Amino acid sequence: MVSAGIHTTDFPMKGIRPDGADGPSHAPEYPPGPQAKMSADVSLAALFAWDTGASILPESYARLRQDPAYPRAVRRLIRTMLEAAADDPSLDGIFKDAGRKVAALAAAHLHMSGGISLPRLKSLMAEFGLASPGRARALLLYMIYLGFVEAKPLRETGAPARYLATEKFLATYRRHLALLAEALAVLAPAAGEIASDIENPIVFDSFIRHLMHGFLYETRQGHDVDAYHHVFLHRNAGTQILYRLLDAAPDHVFPPDAPVPFAIATEARRFKVSRMHVRRMLAAGEAAGLIAVRNRAVLFTPAGRTAVEWVFATKMIVYLGAAARTLRDRAAAVGHIAA
Repeated sequence: MVSAGIHTTDFPMKGIRPDGADGPSHAPEYPPGPQAKMSADVSLAALFAWDTGASILPESYARLRQDPAYPRAVRRLIRTMLEAAADDPSLDGIFKDAGRKVAALAAAHLHMSGGISLPRLKSLMAEFGLASPGRARALLLYMIYLGFVEAKPLRETGAPARYLATEKFLATYRRHLALLAEALAVLAPAAGEIASDIENPIVFDSFIRHLMHGFLYETRQGHDVDAYHHVFLHRNAGTQILYRLLDAAPDHVFPPDAPVPFAIATEARRFKVSRMHVRRMLAAGEAAGLIAVRNRAVLFTPAGRTAVEWVFATKMIVYLGAAARTLRDRAAAVGHIAA
């Protein structure tokens, strides 16, 4: 599979003969020519344009919404996250609600910036406004249960317990970030370089750091999506059920503007929650004016479509900005090594 953003003409194709037959090719291999380099430079410049600093500018929202690839990129992101969770029970666990998902990002960030401890996790989760001190402790215990973190064997007297991210967690999170980068490449092909180079510690560490900072700044900008958060983000499997509804939209429409068929029993089984839990979530969505449920189908109201679109537009812009800064960091590191 060729990663998004990497063109087959940019690199020699080993093992493919000019006549199309199997076997080694004896054709000479050449480095990328001027045209390929120019294309790569343009692609990088387009990605770097998404980095507007700490604040998301109105122009960034306008640019994203005018891009015909935007609905398709969101759809790619949603579908890959659903498929990854279905294939990996550990990922499924951390995708169940916003608290778990941010706790995983926070754990990866803390692991690379001084170490994981309960006080540091509490502080970071409080900045996001997503978890009480008690919930932060429960999230740490959950990651221990998943085998994502483990206690360091020794600690100083009186110091808080320190934890290390396990290789299982780091490998899982690399896969997660690579899938994310491939979805971004639908909008900005250069972002695909992150997916193909995710094993590079500079790329992995930088992408995590910039995602963390990007979402912290985004929460401080503020927007009235409290009802959306209450209905979908803070309920067990709420995000996954929302993703199922959004995935039903055609590639050129986001969010869906027509009723989406929805079978409560089927989705409850899929996401391992009770049918009553799903009914209560849908009822809360109706009470908040975000959705209407009729005849085994869910329709997003105008208010619901506005909230969903703003959340995903913001998410995509944060992702793109983080990808741009990550590739800048990689280029700077390469330049430093070369010097």
